[in-house]
Amino acid sequence: MKRKTWQIIFLVTILSGAANAQAAEINNVRFDNVYTDEGIDMVLQGTGLKSMIFFKAFVAGFYQNGVFDQNNIGRFPKRIEVEYFVSIPAHRMQNYTIDRMKANVSKSEFEAITSEVERMRNYFVDLNPGDRFSLTYIPGVGTKFAHNDQLTGIIKGSDFAHALFSVWLGEKPFDKRLKEQILGPKSNVNKEERVVYRGKDRL
Repeated sequence: MKRKTWQIIFLVTILSGAANAQAAEINNVRFDNVYTDEGIDMVLQGTGLKSMIFFKAFVAGFYQNGVFDQNNIGRFPKRIEVEYFVSIPAHRMQNYTIDRMKANVSKSEFEAITSEVERMRNYFVDLNPGDRFSLTYIPGVGTKFAHNDQLTGIIKGSDFAHALFSVWLGEKPFDKRLKEQILGPKSNVNKEERVVYRGKDRL
């Protein structure tokens, strides 16, 4: 009898683990529920689809560890992962990203990260349908740029991370509806709380 009870407990444990490992899916694109980098777990908050007038451009997922802070996006560990349905040349991504960074930070704030922005140009690549591009920020490490899980570069600095992720999550994101989708249904972009995350505080 005891053996049967333990078998049931074991089965329930396995099934619970499998349920927790399930991934989110949008437009037939899969996003894992948890992404781990530098020993820090970041949880998927939400996913969204960016559509143009006649076609679907990409789907995106946003991961974070901590509480979202609209006023200090460069504070907490976070990741934006994007899978594309269309081709986008690197120079278009570069120019558009820089334009939106300028829209979300002051002139002096942008001037302070000019060297980082110029270095960032080298980390964008030409994108084709099916490609994945990601931005992952770990305080004390920097922002990691990756194409199809291959690292293309790292740029240090919370100020740079704040400006870059503001393109997606700032007060003037390139798409407000997409921002709401990837932040998830329970988000409160006006919530201002101290961000605490697992791992050594390297701020």
